[in-house]
Amino acid sequence: MRITTHVLFAALALAATLASALESRFDGSWNVTMTCPPHEEADDDAKGYTYRFPAEVRESRMQGTYGKEGEPGWQFLYGRIQEDGSAALRLEGIVNNPDYAIRNAERGKRYTYRIKAQFDEKSGVGQRLTGRVCEFRFTR
Repeated sequence: MRITTHVLFAALALAATLASALESRFDGSWNVTMTCPPHEEADDDAKGYTYRFPAEVRESRMQGTYGKEGEPGWQFLYGRIQEDGSAALRLEGIVNNPDYAIRNAERGKRYTYRIKAQFDEKSGVGQRLTGRVCEFRFTR
């Protein structure tokens, strides 16, 4: 009986250690502010916009959603945050208003792009890597 109790406690301690190993210092609720200034180039004059939406990090994986999935205006941000705070994120979305999209992309068109970001325990910043300029701010 005594050996069984020790084995049980050892197993529980191991399970707790594994569970905490999966958690990261970035886990928890985050607020995302995505700002894309006007895209003023010779062949394009997409208007600027700012979106604010919540995101959640679990086991170092971020997910955030703006709007209703599958509908114009929807944005889905996701990706993994590394131990050092660096992150390669992706954003998928659906164009809502062509006036705010590069080259007046039609309403309902799907798009995706990559974001390079850097986090610490309380905040983060990121930039869109292709297409127009978009900046991301992350706060707890």
